[in-house]
Amino acid sequence: MTCKTDAESPPAKQSMDYAQLLAALEQASAFDLFRLESVIRKELESAERIRTVKKQLTIGQKLSYFDTNSNSLHSCEIIKLNPKRALVKDFTDNSQWTVPYHMLNIEGADTRVNHNVERGLSRHALSVNDVVGFRDKHGIERTGKVIRLNSKSVTLQCDEGRWRVSYALLYRVLDGEAGTAQQPLILEGDNTHPSDNDPMTIEGTVID
Repeated sequence: MTCKTDAESPPAKQSMDYAQLLAALEQASAFDLFRLESVIRKELESAERIRTVKKQLTIGQKLSYFDTNSNSLHSCEIIKLNPKRALVKDFTDNSQWTVPYHMLNIEGADTRVNHNVERGLSRHALSVNDVVGFRDKHGIERTGKVIRLNSKSVTLQCDEGRWRVSYALLYRVLDGEAGTAQQPLILEGDNTHPSDNDPMTIEGTVID
C-alpha cells in the first residue's frame, strides 16, 4: 500500500516471504535471535544504506512507512530530508513525525504476512483495525475490530465490549461489523503494551 498516483508508482517489489522467514526464526534460540538483531541493527544504521535510501527520496514524495504498533503501513508525504531521519506528514491525522529512513516503504513492498488460517493467526499477520472472528467459550461466533496487538493475544472491540483473545482462536472475516477504535501514533516503531497477565483480561472472555 502506497500513496503514489498510478503515474508515479513503481511496480511493487517482490517482497520476502515473511511467513517462511518467521517459521525459520521459530527454530532459532534466543542467542541466535540476539545475534541476528545485532547484525540487522548495524545494517539499518549503515551510512551507505541511508545514502541509498535518501537518493530515492524527494521533497513532496508520497509513499508510506511501517508502524510496528499497528503492524500496518501509514500513508505519508516527505516534508524534509535530515541526515538520519525524514520528516513526514502522516495522512492518518495530518501530524508530522521524524522517522528513520529504514521505516519508509520506498519500493512498495507487500508487508502482509500470509498465514495458514488453519493454525489461527499470528501477531505478525494482523494489523490494528483488521476485522477478525472467533468462537467464545460457549461456542458463539463473534467478530471484532483489532485495537491492540499484545504478545500472546489480541484486544478486540466487539459489539458486546472489549475482548482479549488468543491468536490461535482467530480467523479472518471478510464482512463483519465491529466497534471503532482510535489508531495509535507511533514514531520510533517501539511497541509497549500492558502485560498479558493483566488481571482484567482473560483469554476468550469479555473484559469487564
